Amino acid sequence: MSGRLIPDSDHASRYCKPSVVQNGLPIVAAFLARPNEEYVSVNWVEYLDARDLPVAIGKVRAGFQRRGYSLRPNGRFVVLNVGSCKESATRVNQQVRFEHLPRDDDRSHAGIVGIGEDDFAVAAEITRLVAPKDVHPAIA
Repeated sequence: MSGRLIPDSDHASRYCKPSVVQNGLPIVAAFLARPNEEYVSVNWVEYLDARDLPVAIGKVRAGFQRRGYSLRPNGRFVVLNVGSCKESATRVNQQVRFEHLPRDDDRSHAGIVGIGEDDFAVAAEITRLVAPKDVHPAIA
């Protein structure tokens, strides 16, 4: 697996199901890879060529629904700055990279490579970056 690297200045959105959201914010488990997955799935926001963030999140939301994924009322989309995430991972001596990994049914699909299912320290560092302004409802 090797995709085009996403620039540090760009952003990625992650759907956080209700079980990994507390008080409206994601918990560490939201940024761990699922068992048997090589990366944490995200969507490349700038790839969507939206004029503003609410429009981009709307496009991500529509893509999830088009593919048949269930979005829950208490779920959230979290928007992360790529460079900030990479920098925060280095604080725990880990390197991550954001790769564009398009799928036929999701051209903006990407992955945070370098986070496994047990990499709690780096997931915690990324979680600390999330502010309320970075969190968007899963259902509009």
